Amino acid sequence: MAWRAPDNLRFYIQEARLVSINLSSSQPSVDAALHALPRRYRKLRAIHPLRLALFNEYCQDWTEDFVPCVSLGQEDEDKETGERFTVPCPPFYQVPSISLARADSLKRLFTWIDLLPLETVRRAVHLLHPETKAWSFASDADDSDHTIFKCITWSQLVDHDDERHFRNAMCIFIQPPWVLSVRDLELFCKRQSFFGSSSTSWHERPITPHERLWCKVWDCCITRSCPWFVVSTYTHWVFGVFSNGWTAAFVSPVYSHDSHEPSVLQLLLFWLCSAMGLPGGWVVPEVRIEPAYPSHHLTASVFDLAVTDKSIFSLWDGDD
Repeated sequence: MAWRAPDNLRFYIQEARLVSINLSSSQPSVDAALHALPRRYRKLRAIHPLRLALFNEYCQDWTEDFVPCVSLGQEDEDKETGERFTVPCPPFYQVPSISLARADSLKRLFTWIDLLPLETVRRAVHLLHPETKAWSFASDADDSDHTIFKCITWSQLVDHDDERHFRNAMCIFIQPPWVLSVRDLELFCKRQSFFGSSSTSWHERPITPHERLWCKVWDCCITRSCPWFVVSTYTHWVFGVFSNGWTAAFVSPVYSHDSHEPSVLQLLLFWLCSAMGLPGGWVVPEVRIEPAYPSHHLTASVFDLAVTDKSIFSLWDGDD
């Protein structure tokens, strides 16, 4: 007999993989360039890739330690809120498939991401941490790039000084796979340096798609006071966070929608809990900027919040 997801949530999160998306046979014709360009006000100077093997190990260990394998005594769907597990995992679980329209636009692509991984992770985190039930995914207002870029935030509506506003923990940025290629995402994740708009290199060549994306992501995150982020085309996923001073970013490798050990659901749940400061999550490395000739050299000391009693390890190479 098939289980409900909460009967063994750990195994479900580990084994459930996103279904292949039904894309249009002909790619939509759009203006594929984001409007974001290098500007003097941005502090971002360095991108640090996280090591694949260690990042995977950290996520796997966190899942083993903080996602239970014993029954939570709950149904797949919360009858009060309507939240439910939506990613099928045959033959072990009884989660039914959802029929979704072909993703031939950003709006329809958003539906795939919202109703499958995000809905599932929302249900999971609310089961694991009932104190987070006031938190949910919210779709931001459209901007000048609304046909090729969408932002979703994991946020909570709070009252402060007689005003209501959103407290944000993580941003999810969506671009269609016919706009943001796998190669662009791989370049987005590679080790690189930015030296501000005054650098002549910005003016001597065209700005690449992955550089525009970094500009856009930095702007969107800092205006929301939200350093944790995810970039997704549904077919591929990247997980990242900015340093406390917004001068550096740490990014995961690119993961396919059907990745395993860890799965995209594992990674999303782990990154979301880390962004909220929940037990065992990853801790953003401390970054120190030191003046050096002829430019700036970034070094960092890294500490991990251990999920077990094993020794601390570095997820990235501190030396450029």
